Amino acid sequence: MGGSIVLNTPESVKIRLEKDLAKLIKENIGKGPSEISVNINGSLVVCRIYGFLTKAEELIVKAGYPEKVTEFRNIYISQCVGDIEKIFENTLCRTVKRFFSSYLTDVNEACWIIILE
Repeated sequence: MGGSIVLNTPESVKIRLEKDLAKLIKENIGKGPSEISVNINGSLVVCRIYGFLTKAEELIVKAGYPEKVTEFRNIYISQCVGDIEKIFENTLCRTVKRFFSSYLTDVNEACWIIILE
């Protein structure tokens, strides 16, 4: 028999979210993260994003201006939050109620927290 079956197991949903988020970041920043981890617990989703800084941002952090990178990333997120919400809504078939982001530029890590309806 031809074709394949795609199961919507929690693990396959998690992998799809990770791939779609990495693609969105790469398309909008020019560099994708080295790793994304998505954990879903009821209406709470936590995304940890590793290796997200571009080379230019790494230099800015190294020069002592991490707040500038955080400021830039907050502007970027405000422009992309609709696309991020669509990824979650299309994959999980649930509405995003709230979206929060935080950046730890000194360790090249970000955290997105999504609260679902």
